[in-house]
Amino acid sequence: MSDTKKRVLTAAVLIAIIIPPFLAGGIWIDLLMAVISFFGAYELASMSDQKPHMGMTILTAAAIILLYHLEGELIIAGFALWIIVLFAIHIFYEPFSTDEVVYIYAISCILAMAWNGVCRIYGTILGPDTMIYVALACFLCDTGAWFFGRKFGKHKMIPRISPKKTWEGSIGGYLTGLVISLVYGLFFVPEMPIGLLVSGSLVLPAAAQIGDLSFSSTKRHFGIKDFGKLLPGHGGILDRIDSLVFCFMAFNALMLAWGI
Repeated sequence: MSDTKKRVLTAAVLIAIIIPPFLAGGIWIDLLMAVISFFGAYELASMSDQKPHMGMTILTAAAIILLYHLEGELIIAGFALWIIVLFAIHIFYEPFSTDEVVYIYAISCILAMAWNGVCRIYGTILGPDTMIYVALACFLCDTGAWFFGRKFGKHKMIPRISPKKTWEGSIGGYLTGLVISLVYGLFFVPEMPIGLLVSGSLVLPAAAQIGDLSFSSTKRHFGIKDFGKLLPGHGGILDRIDSLVFCFMAFNALMLAWGI
């Protein structure tokens, strides 16, 4: 089977698995986030040598799930305890490097903050339509960047991180995500405050691109092509959600700023 067919088939299966929990919310979205957290934690734990590390996987997954359920000042306590635990492992277990401490902490915290944003969406006047709004801003930015990059791309953006990305693709992708998410929000998410809608449409496509580049930079640092092989044609879980988790994290911050 060709890579293109693998990508399309995998994407179709992912959509079939993910959409029902997104629409249902409640325990189903919690289960979905827990499963993604586990596989993401596995990829983080295996990042440096691509070998299974189940102890670190379970610990990291538990930390992500605990952190995104915390509220108020407990969040600060949770983040503090997690970094202490990671450095303690580094001190007493020599193969666990400082690089792993830093990257596992950073990415696990990003996942926790993103999932906290998802919980906030379902716990307020917002809901499934807002999830689609965030996803459109993210994935249509990616699609637009691919199209405009292939059609008009001439000026390399940041070749040391992603040799194929161009400024033309980046700008085209940003505008695609901005316009379509804004139009969708105006017609299908009337309960969203207009200020949040506009600021989200301006911020989310940029957050998506930063997320993509940030995870690409992490992979280059560890000398790996993909975080994992779970998704044929796509790599690992973290390869698929890199932009999306940055968008949920950014939207969470915007919701807090707008008092939601």
